[in-house]
Amino acid sequence: MERKRFLAVVMTVMMVISMIPSMVFAAAPSGELGGKLKIKGLAAVGVVVSADYAKVTPEEVTDEDFTFSWSRQTGEKELTQVGTEKTYTITQDDLGCRLVLDLTPVDGSGLTGTLTAKTLEIAATEEEAKAEDTQQAETADGTENAQLEETADNAEGSQDSENQDTDRTEDVQQDAGNEQEDGSQNTEGQPEETTEGTDDSQMKIYTEDQLQVDENGNVQTDGSEKDQKTYEATATVEDSEDQICDFGTVKSDLEDVEAQYVQITNTGNENLNFQEISPEHFMVQDITEPLSAGESVSVWIQPREGLEPGEYDDMITYRTEEGIEVSFEAKIAVEGEDDSSDDEDLKPSDEPSAEPTETPDDSEAPSAGDNADASLEAQSLDVNTGSLNFSDIEENYTQANETLSVTVTNTGDGTVTLKIPKSDYFEVMNEDGSEAVSGIQIAKGDSLMFMVQPKTGLTKGDYSDTLIFESEEDSEVAVQVTAEVSVKEAEQEQITAVQADPESFSYDDLKEGYDTPEATTITLTNTGNTTVSLMQPYAEYFDIGELSASVLEPGDSAAFTAVPVTGLKVGNYLDSIQIAQTSSEGQEDVLTTIKASATVSELKKIYKLSVTPEELNFGKAKEGYSEAPEAQKVTVTNEGNTNVTLNAPSGKNFKIGKLSATELAPGESCTFKIRPKEGLKAGSYTESVVIDNEQQISAEVKVQFTVKTARKAKIADPADNKITGISSDGYTTQSKITFTAVGAGMDNESPGKGDVRYVPYNWKVINTNSWSSAPYTAAFGITKAGTYTLTVTFDRQKYNGSEWENTGEQDTKQVNFSITQAQTVTATPTPTPQPNGATAKSAVKTGDTTNITPFVIILAIAAGCIVGVVVYKRRKK
Repeated sequence: MERKRFLAVVMTVMMVISMIPSMVFAAAPSGELGGKLKIKGLAAVGVVVSADYAKVTPEEVTDEDFTFSWSRQTGEKELTQVGTEKTYTITQDDLGCRLVLDLTPVDGSGLTGTLTAKTLEIAATEEEAKAEDTQQAETADGTENAQLEETADNAEGSQDSENQDTDRTEDVQQDAGNEQEDGSQNTEGQPEETTEGTDDSQMKIYTEDQLQVDENGNVQTDGSEKDQKTYEATATVEDSEDQICDFGTVKSDLEDVEAQYVQITNTGNENLNFQEISPEHFMVQDITEPLSAGESVSVWIQPREGLEPGEYDDMITYRTEEGIEVSFEAKIAVEGEDDSSDDEDLKPSDEPSAEPTETPDDSEAPSAGDNADASLEAQSLDVNTGSLNFSDIEENYTQANETLSVTVTNTGDGTVTLKIPKSDYFEVMNEDGSEAVSGIQIAKGDSLMFMVQPKTGLTKGDYSDTLIFESEEDSEVAVQVTAEVSVKEAEQEQITAVQADPESFSYDDLKEGYDTPEATTITLTNTGNTTVSLMQPYAEYFDIGELSASVLEPGDSAAFTAVPVTGLKVGNYLDSIQIAQTSSEGQEDVLTTIKASATVSELKKIYKLSVTPEELNFGKAKEGYSEAPEAQKVTVTNEGNTNVTLNAPSGKNFKIGKLSATELAPGESCTFKIRPKEGLKAGSYTESVVIDNEQQISAEVKVQFTVKTARKAKIADPADNKITGISSDGYTTQSKITFTAVGAGMDNESPGKGDVRYVPYNWKVINTNSWSSAPYTAAFGITKAGTYTLTVTFDRQKYNGSEWENTGEQDTKQVNFSITQAQTVTATPTPTPQPNGATAKSAVKTGDTTNITPFVIILAIAAGCIVGVVVYKRRKK
């Protein structure tokens, strides 16, 4: 019994030990790095950013597995390292640049390869960075990154809402950035594929849009294209070829206008979410539910009630949250009510008809207060007169001098509620003089007297109006009275008056020997009410221009000019310019007087010269120049008030031409030319050329000329030609291989004659491919393992002074690289992306590199013990 227990204990211990590798000795992550590295944190100054391994394979990698390199990208390819820690705090120096993170496995980690991630451009604030992320995400939603965004959303669905939004933005940002960096959407400048010597079993050259990269970074070479999201919609108006909802011409009452229908169709491949709209002149049905791809919805449209008469032509636009607009046109013409009267003779020319256009339905007629049961046909009104003729009144009256009366009698069978007429020219008052208002009731057989008088303020003219007294219960029960009045022009007192503008003027700054100054214009206006005939004015010290008109009606104007006579000596001068007319008796009547004065002072001699231009720059010339720069002209002007005599100017390093004139009166000018002398040595030459005169005044012009030493040509060294981008770690048959050819002297942005540079011409691995223009970058994939050589040929070019020309010489550079066979992944019920897929002939790798041989031996010993116990028990039996 003890022996059995001992054996049982031994077996148990052996089995436990055999299970230890899977429980205790789990290995650290190992293998080739894959997936996608992201940078966590907003791209804004002051934010701390770090690496995000959520989509990196193999799983479970941590900061301890890598060394870090943070770099600032200041150009397309220029990188400056700014940090080597696990995290990096973005500084002000990073503003406007992008950060690049490179991860390299630490020695002995079991990991191979490198990982790289890049941020968007660094913003000044987190708010700006969030706005940029949002814009980038919206842009990515409508491009080929839609599938990547969907993967990012699913992978991060378990995060809390704040991290979800941030990670999603960073994911799309990273996807978009990587796509842009890889050039997957941009084929401009890519090499043209050639078929000469192609071996499809070894290599296939793909264009950028054919290279599909999965989320593990592997190239998919099946040529399948991912669907793009499209957002499109159309509008179709039923029964209209012109796509116009035309409601035609309708009356002002729009209640009976029938609605029309428009069909909105989603012609894209994504759902559309429509926003609410409210057009100004039409009512439309909102689309409240999302519209799926290919589906249609019919919406109604109808004119809004209360539209004023007129024509309306609106463009109705539905907008979606995805930024799509779909529009159609809606039109309607609204007419006003067509008022008419049965008796055209009773209708005033300037007033609307008091009679309705339609006979009201008796069953819907309003009741009349106390007479609710009365019949409309029983109502009747009468007046004691059909016309009110007022005496003529003079214009500008303050109150009408006459009031006439009109009596309205109820001749019907019931009480009538009276509606008082409105008039632009006459006032209707009660008998006591108070304002008459509608709503007065007249019992059967009773009468009411109303007082009528012209309104205050009527201007000259004849006025006539029809005053209609009608029943509020029935507008057809009415009587009318015609009122007439004439307003005559009031007799006026004859007034003769003329107003001058200005009433006085002066010239106080005249100098002896002055030129004729600008004349003053005087305007005369007839401010009286009679016609005036003006005489031509005159003055002693002023020249007076002719009157523009001599006969002025009331309100008319005329003008003349006045200016001091030429040659007045030093002194003060005063004149009274009389404006007069000849009376009927032949006498001269002065209507107004204008005061005019002038002051002439002694002239002080002023000497002043000016030159134009004040500076001349003859530019630059190379030493040994054969011809001097062309001469330039200088103008000298006498800006003083006295004649001057000029002396000829001279120069040391510049030739000075002759003056075109040496005697200059005030305001006159002369010219001369300047140019550099021939044979000047290298250096900068600056002089001041002085123009002086006998009056000891002068002016100068500064001249400048530079002689440069001969330029040496820049000859690029072919040893500087290089190929960048090829990894020394090699590639797999699923890798996308991208490289750039850099020619020596390509950075010569200001070439001179004789300069030499090298430009990439073509490249070859198995096939030969040519470049037509920059950038000199290419991408390819190789589907067969092996060692290959990339050869790039560079053309030697020389600058002829205007453009680069090929010299016929070439230089080549080569770089070797290796391709290994990529491992494929066997499909499982719940596939998990792995850095290297397992083949059909090998077990799935767990990343555990522990030697299991000792544990297999222990398990065998345990099994042997079990067999021994069984045999022992059988023999004992």
